[in-house]
Parts: sequence; structure tokens; C-alpha cells
Amino acid sequence: MKLLVVAATIPEIKPLLLSLGQREAKEFSMITVHSRHLNIDILITGIGLMHTAYFMGKALTNNTYNLALQFGIAGSFRKDLLPGMPVNVVEEVVADLGAEDKDKFLDATELRLLPPDQFPYHAGKLLNKTPDSAYGISALKKVKGISVNKVHGYQDSIDKIIRKYDPDIESMEGAAFFYACLMERVPCLQIRAISNYIEDRNKDRWSIPLAIDNLNKIALIIIHQLTRQ
Repeated sequence: MKLLVVAATIPEIKPLLLSLGQREAKEFSMITVHSRHLNIDILITGIGLMHTAYFMGKALTNNTYNLALQFGIAGSFRKDLLPGMPVNVVEEVVADLGAEDKDKFLDATELRLLPPDQFPYHAGKLLNKTPDSAYGISALKKVKGISVNKVHGYQDSIDKIIRKYDPDIESMEGAAFFYACLMERVPCLQIRAISNYIEDRNKDRWSIPLAIDNLNKIALIIIHQLTRQ
């Protein structure tokens, strides 16, 4: 089985890397490791949609995968998604691609620059329907994500984005990962752990170490399940 593991930064999956015997991973690169019958390409894209799209394009052009996994941390718009909580992202929207119209924001679908139901979109959204039951994570809460180039940290803009998209979480890479996998018809899962609430920016309230620890516990569960198949 050939598996693609994707992360924006090394720290987000450092425990997974160490468990696979990898200490020399670098950002903007891919390494290959073997675990029992698994051939695992580990891709570190760097942050953001642009870097993720480029490196996903390279990886999927040169390889055929049975499954792609993206691991990362995320901010939560919902108070019931607690810091450290791992989630399964099943829906993505690029939430800052469009134009300002006075005090409103019009996204690419509203501007008619993107047909809302042109593959792989459904009503302007990227939906992941890959079953999760075979990977030991069916208990994870399924959430809606938005992907942005500028994360939200001001209450006025937070209120606007909630009214427009009603998202659960926010990341800087998820939509690019989904788009590439859906276009190439690669089964995929995007697993994230909550590092902070999305509020007026206050890093003192962030829980990045806890999020990374819980994220990698889930990553190891998935890898373990795959080695048994």
C-alpha cells in the first residue's frame, strides 16, 4: 500500500516522524519511509495554500497513492471544539478568494468566476466523502473548515466570516489538499487538532503542544490500522 502523509510544518508531525525513525525531514521536501507493508511518502509543504498546492501537484503527478492523509493544527470558531481536540475535516471552502464590495466580501462563486457545481465542487464547497471506518477514527467529530491566507484575529472580521460560512475550524492548507486529492480521485482524510479558539489574537491562550500531541496520537492510530490491513 502506498500512502501520502502531508503536513505544513515539521513540528506538527514530529512525534509521527520520530516513531517512523525519521529525524532528518526538511520543509518543502518529501521523504519515503517503509513500515511493514506500507510505503509512506511524507510531504512537508510549508504553510499556506500556494505551497500546499504546488507540492501536492508534484507528488500526485509522479506517484499513485491508495490514500492521502493531511495532519495539522487548526483554530476553532466553536467553543465546544476544545483546545487539543482532534477532528476530521469533511468540508472545505477557500474563504478569502474573491473581492471586496464596500463592506461586503464576495467570494469566487458569488462573482461567477467559479461555477459552484463544477467538479470537484458541490455548491462551491469541497466535500470529502472518504469513509473513515477502516482507520480507527470513526469517533472523531466531523467538521466544516475554511482555508485562508490570512487567519482571523479580530472580532469584527470573525463575526463576518461566521455569518457567511458558519465554519467550525480554520486552517491555511486544507482546501488545497482536498482540491488536489479530489481532482486526482485519491481517497483522503484531513485530520486536525484544535490549537486555539479564533478570537482577538492572544497567543497566551493557545495550546499548540497539546494539539500536536493529540494530533500525533491519531496519526499513529491510523498508521497502526493500515499496517494491519
